[in-house]
Amino acid sequence: MSRENHPEICDLLFNQVEKPKNIEMCRAINVYSNKYRVNIYTRSHDPIWDIDRVRITHSYFCTLNDKELSIRA
Repeated sequence: MSRENHPEICDLLFNQVEKPKNIEMCRAINVYSNKYRVNIYTRSHDPIWDIDRVRITHSYFCTLNDKELSIRA
């Protein structure tokens, strides 16, 4: 089992969901077999502290079958 990032999974995901405008990065981690946790990190400005924050704002559990990605609920 590889815990490395799989950018090709992010590409398949963005064929199905809209890519956020303020995206910082996408990380797709194989959790087991053909199942992936895909986390979308976005940047936003915190006016109270006057800093930029990067957070996970979207997270998906997906299954890869051949070249088709299914988003699980």
